[in-house]
Amino acid sequence: MHANEQEAENDALRERSGNARSGDRLVSFLYELMRDCLTPGAVERLVRASQCSEEEPTFFCNGYLADYAKDLAARLR
Repeated sequence: MHANEQEAENDALRERSGNARSGDRLVSFLYELMRDCLTPGAVERLVRASQCSEEEPTFFCNGYLADYAKDLAARLR
């Protein structure tokens, strides 16, 4: 198969499979997390558990891990 034929096949596959795109880094991260590491249900449970109000801050027992999470979040924002 030639490169042009392969590219056409890839384009057709993307079209059949939804052809979704996003420039949002968080969307990209969550997509890869659910594709490769965690089920969408597990991610949904984590998101729901993390949705707290300003009046209810989250307390962390591992400060180093919390600081790393803050760093990652800042890099994705």
